[in-house]
Amino acid sequence: RDAAGNDCGAYVEFEGSEVTMVLAISFISIEQAKANLAHDWSGESFSKSLAAAEETWNSALGQILVESQEEDTLIKFYTALYHVLGVPTQFSEAGGYYLGMDGKIHQVKNGTNYYSDLSLWDTHRTHAPLLTLLQPQVSEDISNSLVSMYEQGGSLPRWPIANVYSGCMIGNHGYQIILDNYVKGLRGFNATAAYTAMKEEAINPAVPHTARPCLKEYLSLGYCPSESAGNSVSLTLAYAFDDWAVGTMAALLGKSSEASVFLNRSANFKNVWSSERQLMCQRSRSGEFHCPLDPAFHEWMFTSSGFTEGDAVEWVWFVPHDIPGLLSLFHSNDSFTQQLEEFFVRAQEHHSNFLPNPYYWAGNEPDLLAPYLFNFVRRPDLTQKNVRWLLDNKYTTAPDGLAGNDDYGTLSAWYIWGAIGIYPLTGTTTYFLGSPALEKATIKTSSGNQLSMTAVNLTAENVYVSKVVLNGREIDMKRPFVSHSELVPGGNLTFWMSNQATYFH
Repeated sequence: RDAAGNDCGAYVEFEGSEVTMVLAISFISIEQAKANLAHDWSGESFSKSLAAAEETWNSALGQILVESQEEDTLIKFYTALYHVLGVPTQFSEAGGYYLGMDGKIHQVKNGTNYYSDLSLWDTHRTHAPLLTLLQPQVSEDISNSLVSMYEQGGSLPRWPIANVYSGCMIGNHGYQIILDNYVKGLRGFNATAAYTAMKEEAINPAVPHTARPCLKEYLSLGYCPSESAGNSVSLTLAYAFDDWAVGTMAALLGKSSEASVFLNRSANFKNVWSSERQLMCQRSRSGEFHCPLDPAFHEWMFTSSGFTEGDAVEWVWFVPHDIPGLLSLFHSNDSFTQQLEEFFVRAQEHHSNFLPNPYYWAGNEPDLLAPYLFNFVRRPDLTQKNVRWLLDNKYTTAPDGLAGNDDYGTLSAWYIWGAIGIYPLTGTTTYFLGSPALEKATIKTSSGNQLSMTAVNLTAENVYVSKVVLNGREIDMKRPFVSHSELVPGGNLTFWMSNQATYFH
C-alpha cells in the first residue's frame, strides 16, 4: 500500500527475530532515492556492508596515526577525529545532483561534491583548517559550495542547513574559510565571485538572507551602537573580522583600493574598547561606554548584554585578525599578559563542563584562540601550560568529557590541534606552537607526504617546551610559529619537553 502527505505513518509486524531493512533517502525525489540506493548498495549482506563501513572509517581515521602511553589519550583523540570527519554533509546525491538554494536541481562537476550543513560561525576556527590539511579536496569543494549558494540564492550563507539559509549566529565567517583555502593554495573555485559576494554583503544592508544587522550605523559610526542590537559588541568584533577577510581577499586579487577600505574598517574593534575598563564594552550612538559591573557574568543568558554567547572577559580576546592591534590597546604588554593569565587562573576555579564558565569557556567558540595569545608577548610557556591543562581537564573520557556542544566538530578539532602541538590562525598560513599531549603523531598531509610530530621526554609533568626543531632547523621561540608551506611537504617537527618553563625574552 502507498500513502503520501504530512501525517502519514505505518505499523508493521514481522515474524522471526531478525529483519534486514534497506533504506534510501533523497532531498530531490523518490526516483533519486532509488538511484542513491543503487549507487551506494550493490546487494551485499549486512555483515559485508558493516565490514566495508569499518574499513572506510579505519582508512579515514588512519590519516593521523598517534602514539601514547595513556589509553584515555588515544580514546579522546580518535573520538575527536571521528567527530571531525563526520561533518559536513555531502548534499550532492548520486549523479552529482543536489537541491540548490533556489529550490532547483543542479549538478556538480565530475569528481567534486556539494556540501551543506555548515556551522560556519564555529567551524572556521578549527574544523575547516583541519580539513584543509587532511582533506583538501573536501575543503575546496566547501568553498565551491559556498559560491554556488551565492549564485543560486543571492548571498553567501551564514549557516546553511540543507538548501536553506538558517541565518543562525552573527557575522559571516564563511569568508574566513574561503580565504583560508585561497592563501593555502586551494584555488579551484571562483574566487572573483566569492569576493563579489563578500564585498556586497559588507556594504549593502539589503542583501537577501544574510544582511548585516545595524550595518548602516556600523558604516557611519565605526561600531554597532547598543541601541540597535542587544549583542552590539560581538557584532562589531565579528564585522571587523569579516572586513579583514574581505580586504585581504581584495588585496590577493589585486584590488588595492578596495582592500584599503576594508582593511581600514577591520580596525573598528578599537571603537568598542574602553581604555578605562580595559574591556570591549557596549557604546551608545552618542559615544558613551556602558561596561558591565561584573564582566565575568554571563548576562547574555538573561538579557541584552552586548555579547553573543559569552561575557566581556571572554570576548575581549576576539581580534584574531589583528592581535598586535589588540595588544596595543592595553596599557602595556605586561598588563595584557597579566589580564590573560588571570583569565586562565580564574577559569580553573570552575570545574563544570555543563554550565557556561565565566572565564575561559572550553565549551564555546569566542575564546578558543585565547590560550595561544601568550605567544605574541614572548610567553609561550603560558600557552604551553594552559593548553595542556585544558587538554587534560576539559577533555576527558567521562560522560561530560566534552565541555559543550561540539558544534560540528569544532571543539573536537580544537583537541586534535592541541594534542599534536600546533594550532591554526584561520585565514592565514600561520600555526601557533603549543604543548603536544602525544608521544608521536604522523599526519598524511594534503601533498601525500607524511609529517611526523614527536614529543621527546613527554610526561604529565613535562608540559613546557624547551626547544622545537623542524626538519633540522631550530625554531626561534621568540616567534613560536610555523607556516603551512613548511608543514605540507612533510618531514619532522620535534618538541623537547621539560617540567621547567623556558623564557624567551
